[in-house]
Amino acid sequence: MPRRILILCLCLCWLVNAPAWAGDVIHLILSDQGGAYQEAAEAFRDGIGQRQAIKVWSLADLSASQVQDITRTTDLIVPVGVKAARFIAEHHAGQAAVLSLMIPRAVSEKLQWPVSLGRKKISAVYIDQLANRSLGLIAAAFPAARRVGLLISAENAAVAKLLTQEAVRHNLKLNMETVDAADDVAPALRRVLPESDVLLLVPDAIAINAGNAQNVLLTTYRFRVPVIGFSQGLSKAGAVASVYSSPAQIGSQGALMATRWLQGGELPPPQHAGEFSIAFNSHVARSLGVLLPKEDDIRRKLGAQSE
Repeated sequence: MPRRILILCLCLCWLVNAPAWAGDVIHLILSDQGGAYQEAAEAFRDGIGQRQAIKVWSLADLSASQVQDITRTTDLIVPVGVKAARFIAEHHAGQAAVLSLMIPRAVSEKLQWPVSLGRKKISAVYIDQLANRSLGLIAAAFPAARRVGLLISAENAAVAKLLTQEAVRHNLKLNMETVDAADDVAPALRRVLPESDVLLLVPDAIAINAGNAQNVLLTTYRFRVPVIGFSQGLSKAGAVASVYSSPAQIGSQGALMATRWLQGGELPPPQHAGEFSIAFNSHVARSLGVLLPKEDDIRRKLGAQSE
């Protein structure tokens, strides 16, 4: 066979067997370097594999004009964290699909995207948990608890509604306080804790954040009310138990969703992470006189409730 024909045959064979997404690029945009964002990014890259071009950006090194340039393409934009997602939404030029990772549901649902983007070009993997999973942890770890304290701001109104509906299924009553500003948190806690058997924390920019988390946990400890958190860090800091999806679990789920886009140009709907982890603070539990069930038993119950 002549050399030229052989080369042509090999090229045709490659085109037939090459992945459909060979020409597309995924842009991973991290809210900050290192830490949880890097962990999510690495799991995402591992899930996608070596066949796909992935470019990683740090938000600090990305200008508004660069965002506009890359969002005019048919590539996939994957912001990791709230800051990155908000920056992409603010400067999106209207073409590229967006899959946000590690973002609270309340924030995700309020982001304003160009009208040219259809539903199947915008998605997310939330950092917060399903309502039945969070309340299921309370029912499993604190079977005698009936009153669940909840501190939220207006941004979490939809989440509060879901929790209220789910609480009925678990024979629990939500004792909820809404805060409008950081100064409202301390007095709201003093009102809600005496009427609560357990305090449930959900991601909320005002009610619980890096600046006030330690004070919230110290206050609950003084009132001898155990806390259910939404991250491993909160359990290390003083929450008796937390159910959460790790950055790696969120990154891996994002990779599965991105693969759907790469294969067909559509993203699955926004969703909570299917995989989850549980963390306990046995020292705080003992100090509060809380006898925790075995982790395997709790995990089994939560797994059944999530199906």
